[in-house]
Amino acid sequence: MVLSKARVFIQRKDSPRSESRFFEDDMDRYLERDCAIREIVTCLAGPFAESAFEGYLDPFDMAMNASDENEGSSDYADAKRIYGELRFLMPRRPDWGRIEDRTARLVLDHRSAIEALAAHLLVKHDLQFDEALMIVAPHLPPMPAATPPERPFPKPA
Repeated sequence: MVLSKARVFIQRKDSPRSESRFFEDDMDRYLERDCAIREIVTCLAGPFAESAFEGYLDPFDMAMNASDENEGSSDYADAKRIYGELRFLMPRRPDWGRIEDRTARLVLDHRSAIEALAAHLLVKHDLQFDEALMIVAPHLPPMPAATPPERPFPKPA
């Protein structure tokens, strides 16, 4: 055990690239994990919005209704499949219940935008991105302003 640690230390000391490579691998895994979680939330948002439309406004009730009615749907199945694949990206996965709770809260926070978009989709089945943005923009909170750096950067010489 001590020998293997010493060997790793010597290899790391000799090669400056090895340290950065470990860091790059970790960053790649974290980015893949974040993308996977975003994709899960995207898959769950539809069934959760449908649950909210049916009157389930508590995050727990939304999750129960969405899973009961959509267990066989492709969106819910895709979300479960992606969640299952997360264990290969990271040793510790976020809890499924936590992802469902965050998705439910996201849907509830933006319910008026979802309802406005749904109303337009009932009339016109295909919307371009710009059209959809014009529909939901009045319902979304304003974007935060960029914060200035903490201290001024030195002037170039």
